[in-house]
Amino acid sequence: MKWIKENAPGNREIIKDFISKSFGIVYTVSAISKLLKKNGIKRLKPKLTPGKPPSLAKQYGFILHYLRLKKLQRNDKSMVQLFVDGMHLVHQVIPTFYWGSCKDRIVFNTNSSRNRLNMLGAYDVEAHTLVHLTFEANCDAEKVIEFLELVCKVYHDKDSIVLHMDNAPYFHAKIVREWLKKHPQIVINALPAYAPNLNLIERLWRFVKGELVRNRYYEKYKTFRAKVFRLLNSLQDHTNKLKTLITDNFEIV
Repeated sequence: MKWIKENAPGNREIIKDFISKSFGIVYTVSAISKLLKKNGIKRLKPKLTPGKPPSLAKQYGFILHYLRLKKLQRNDKSMVQLFVDGMHLVHQVIPTFYWGSCKDRIVFNTNSSRNRLNMLGAYDVEAHTLVHLTFEANCDAEKVIEFLELVCKVYHDKDSIVLHMDNAPYFHAKIVREWLKKHPQIVINALPAYAPNLNLIERLWRFVKGELVRNRYYEKYKTFRAKVFRLLNSLQDHTNKLKTLITDNFEIV
């Protein structure tokens, strides 16, 4: 079992061959299954984590700052905190695990097109609402400014709009910095580098991908595009689920 833990074999045949070569014992695949089950070994999907995570001090420092702002926000209705990030969705199905019958396995077609939608989003964890700019062009400084203007429009009644966001280059372009000088209500709180675990909008993006592209096939791009906009513009229909999925119980790595 130590070898399995260290090598993460992809199928039972690999385990069967290892046992045969190492111990001279030949098991059937079904016997391998029983052996694995007996030892509490299950088929798992790896979890990804940043390769260069920030120090614990930086991670906890960000969380404490967020919580201080949250406390202020309770007594200051002119303030809002938003978690900001970009994402892109390719017009392509992403196959993943599902429950079903082995006798009737699902087979998806693949799309030959490279069409994709890019989006910039700002998520309010308290209200569970999303402001998004979704487009087909590449994301650049001009799109960032367009997005920030949209945020200002939506939160026109707020004196302080705190944006928790990463250090993507287009967020720090010269024209973006110049725009920010003219809009002091926007306060940028940069996340520690390599810390997507602290950006709560990442959980929303996982939900969106699960709803739209994981085991979901769209023959036509226009159908896919319409489905994306329909979901992003009707998140209020999923509020109960989002309240469970997206909380400020941060994950530390």
